[in-house]
Amino acid sequence: MAKTWHYGLVARWWAEFNIDGPEINYFKSVIKNTGVPVLDVGCGTGRILVPCLEAGIEVHGTDISYEMINYCQARLDSKNLKTKLYVAPTHELDLDSEYKTIISCGVFGVGTSREEDLEGLKRLKEHLISGGKFIFDFYLPGNNSNKWEFSEESQINLPSKWSKADFRDLADKTSLSLQTRILEFNLTEQYYIREIRVEQHKNKILVATEQRQIRLNIYLKNEVELMLKSVGFSEVKIFSGLTGKDPISSKDYYLMVEASL
Repeated sequence: MAKTWHYGLVARWWAEFNIDGPEINYFKSVIKNTGVPVLDVGCGTGRILVPCLEAGIEVHGTDISYEMINYCQARLDSKNLKTKLYVAPTHELDLDSEYKTIISCGVFGVGTSREEDLEGLKRLKEHLISGGKFIFDFYLPGNNSNKWEFSEESQINLPSKWSKADFRDLADKTSLSLQTRILEFNLTEQYYIREIRVEQHKNKILVATEQRQIRLNIYLKNEVELMLKSVGFSEVKIFSGLTGKDPISSKDYYLMVEASL
């Protein structure tokens, strides 16, 4: 079932414009304490992987999308960097290496079933060296860590309106615009369907359009902790975003997880 929307124009958008962010320094700092070698799961075009390699960190990468891995390899080649890259969904991961640290950003619960998410956690645990750590992020439903906040009212006007188009210029003198919207909430199975649309323009004329839909699973904090412990992680710490502090406010809906063997 696992799928990705990162191919075609969507992959190009990510390759051209999703190249920075505060998570980069966060993970570089964490790795100094947790150790190498490192596996970046869902590495995409190398947003975190490439800066880590430039900092001298030994890191390999995996992604479900061949196109994203190809963009990542092109970035590596342009900087004369070398590492191992693999194409595989997390729940099918079967590498010949083990790692002291596994990191993942913006990947957990994206494009998968809940069964695949659990199997993915099991596979990652199996790729860790004894004493290793898995660090990843996820979003809570709404902005409360203890209860499900998507109400029936939130489904009245679905699909939602398209977001405002984000226009970006490319080096080939064309431009890309990106929009998203919500198509479906499933309150019983705790997931929603998001649609993304990327359009390419040349001289203000539309020359290409691509639309993708993807399922995003939503978990509560306690669910994630139980899932990790059920596959063999012995200690789970959950922090408020990139702060390293415990989530104590209802506004702490972006969380970072550190799971240890």
